[in-house]
Amino acid sequence: MTKNTFALLMLSVLLSLPVAGKMRCTTVYMFGASASFSDSIVYFTDIQVVDSVWLDEKTDFLVSRWDYSNQLRSHFTQTGHPNRTCIVCYSTEEKDIRKKYAKMRKKFSGTTKKPTRYDIRQLDEEEFTFAAVRPSVIDEESLEAYNEQQAREAMKPQKQQKPPKKSRGHRPESSDDALPPSMPPRQ
Repeated sequence: MTKNTFALLMLSVLLSLPVAGKMRCTTVYMFGASASFSDSIVYFTDIQVVDSVWLDEKTDFLVSRWDYSNQLRSHFTQTGHPNRTCIVCYSTEEKDIRKKYAKMRKKFSGTTKKPTRYDIRQLDEEEFTFAAVRPSVIDEESLEAYNEQQAREAMKPQKQQKPPKKSRGHRPESSDDALPPSMPPRQ
């Protein structure tokens, strides 16, 4: 078997493998950062909660991650700051993303002994918000699981808060508890 035949065989095996593995839809915490080689300004978004994000079940890797960084890049292009390099960091745990955020901010801000020349600016959620992206390739099993989850959520009855039972002859300790619900609490 020649090298070309072996390479062709390996290529056909690799192409026949499924493109998308099992995926799950979940909520993640995400922030973005943007820098440019032509200026010293570095932008950070707030840490945002993004719902209906697809992760690879095996690796917890963000599916369609390119689309999330493109959202940030498009925002800067529309505001007159083209050609910026944008990245996205995410985690399913809030404490983990806060650590990543602090570490990255520290890297760009430096220390008092060794300051950097970067001008760090913050993008609030009012200025920019990530939108969930549905991947272009979803395996049928993952899509069915997602649809079942959505159907279960829709079927759940909305919990209504029941008023507390009134007991006879018992006076509440706090006078605020005795007020009817339509009146504001006393100051």
